Amino acid sequence: MRTAALIALVAACGAKQPAGTWIEREAPLGRSRAGGAGPASDGNATTSTAIDVSNIDALDEASVLIALERAGDAAPAGALALRAARLAFHRGDAAEARRWIARAGSAADEASVHAKLQALAAQLAAPPVDRATVAVLLPLSGRFASIGNELRAAIQLAPAAGTTWVFLDTKGEPDGATAAVDAAMAKGAIAIVGPVGQREALAAARAAALHQLPIALLAPADGADPAAGVFRLVDSPADEGRAVAALAQTESFPTVAVFAPRDDVGQEAAEAFVAEATRRGLAVTGQGTYDPTSGDLEADLKQFLNLVPARNPRLARHLAKQGAKGWKTFSPDIPYSLLYIPDRHDRAAIVAAFLPYYGVELRTEDFPDPVRLVRKHGGVMPQVVQLVGGAGWNHPSLPIRGGNAVQGALIVDAFVGDLAGDLPGQFAAAFQQRTGRAPTSAAAQAHDAALLVANARAVAAQASGDSREAMRAILARGKLDDGACGPAAMDVDGELHRTPAVLEIQGDQLLLVP
Repeated sequence: MRTAALIALVAACGAKQPAGTWIEREAPLGRSRAGGAGPASDGNATTSTAIDVSNIDALDEASVLIALERAGDAAPAGALALRAARLAFHRGDAAEARRWIARAGSAADEASVHAKLQALAAQLAAPPVDRATVAVLLPLSGRFASIGNELRAAIQLAPAAGTTWVFLDTKGEPDGATAAVDAAMAKGAIAIVGPVGQREALAAARAAALHQLPIALLAPADGADPAAGVFRLVDSPADEGRAVAALAQTESFPTVAVFAPRDDVGQEAAEAFVAEATRRGLAVTGQGTYDPTSGDLEADLKQFLNLVPARNPRLARHLAKQGAKGWKTFSPDIPYSLLYIPDRHDRAAIVAAFLPYYGVELRTEDFPDPVRLVRKHGGVMPQVVQLVGGAGWNHPSLPIRGGNAVQGALIVDAFVGDLAGDLPGQFAAAFQQRTGRAPTSAAAQAHDAALLVANARAVAAQASGDSREAMRAILARGKLDDGACGPAAMDVDGELHRTPAVLEIQGDQLLLVP
C-alpha cells in the first residue's frame, strides 16, 4: 500500500507496462534483414553501391546499414561501422556501439579510423563493477525532498549485509533520474534502488535497462520487466484496490461499491478494485466519484446515492410531503454491502460523515439492533454498509475526525507498526528515534526493499561471471521471510507481492484484525 503523503506527490496510474517498454530505441543495426533477402530501403536510404567517404558522417542509420551490407569487410566498412557506433552511442545504447566498434576491427580500412575507434571505445569503457555498492536514487532536493529524506532514513535502518549505499539526488525530475543512473554506472554500482516518482522512475528504468543495470523501483505504479532487470518493490494504488476486493470476498460481502476522488490515485485504485471484484464474482453495484479539491461534496454524493429528485420519484414524493426536513428522514435504496473509499484520512472522514446524514446505515457495531433499524427507516430493514479504506486512512486522527461514522470501518495497509509484531515495532521505534516522527507505509516499504536488495547483493557478490546479471536473476526470485511490512516475495512479473494487514477502528484506536 502507499501512504497518503507519497501518493499525493508521486502517484501513478494506468495499466501494467508490457514487457520491454522500458527500453526506447530504434531497431539495432544489422538485424532487420533475413538471410537471402535484398537490402532494406526507405526514402532516406542510399541505393548506390558507391560510397562517398567524405559524406559518411552525414548518413542516417538506414543508409549506413545498407552500405555496410554491400561493403562487407571492404573499404569503407571501417568508417561506416564507426558512424554506426557513434549513432548508437548518441542514443544511449552503449552495448550496440561496442558491437559496431568490434565489427570495424575486420574492415580493410580499419587503420584509417583506428584512432577514432579507440577514442570512442574509451568513452564507452564501463568502470568495473563494485560488488558492494548499490546506488539509491531519491529526490533529496527540490519539491519532493521531504519524501526523499524520509525514505533515505528508512533505507539506512535496513541491515546492509555488507552493502554500501550511495545516495544520488534525482531532484524529483526525469532528467535528474537519468543523470543519476549515469552516475551510478560511473560508480560501478551493482544495482539501483529507486526512484520514487512515476516520471522519474520511468526515465531511470529505461536508462538502467540500456546499461543492463538492475533497478528496484520505489514508485507506486504498476509495471516491471524482470527480463530487462526492472523490478518494483512497493505497492501501487491498484494493488490496494485489488486487496480490498480480496477482503470483500474473504469476508463474504457479495455486493460492493466504490466512491473515489477524481484524481489519478483514486481512479487507479477504483478501476483495479472494480476489475478484481468482478473477477472474483462479486457484484459491483455502485460506482461514483467526487472532486477532491472542492469543499462541497454534497452534489457528488447525492449523485452517487441516487438522491437527485428529478431521477428518483420516491425521493421527490417524500420531499413534496416533508419539505426540506425530508432529506434527514428519507431512507435511500442502497444496493451494496461494502463501500470502498480510496482517499486520504482527512477527506475520507468528511465523506464518511455525510453518509449517515443522507440515511446510509453504516456498520458501526458488530450486532446492530434490527428493531431499532426498522423503526428508524420507516418499517423497512435497511442495508447496513461496511466502510473500507486503504493506507491513506491509516492515521491516528481518523477516529476523531470521522466520529461515529467511521466506527467499525476497516483499513487495508501494508504497514501497521508494532501491531504486527516485533520486527515492524523495532523498525517503527528506530525510525521514530532517528527522525522524531512515526514512519509511513512508504518508509516501511522502502526499508523492506533495501533489505531485499541488500540480501540479494550479498549473494550476487559471491557469484562468478557477470555480477549484475547474477543480481538480476537473484532479484527475480527474491523473497523476504519477514520485514517491517511482513513477508514478501517477487512475482513472475517482477513486482513484489505481500499480504496486507487489516485494521478496524474501535473507539479512538486502530486495532489489528486477526
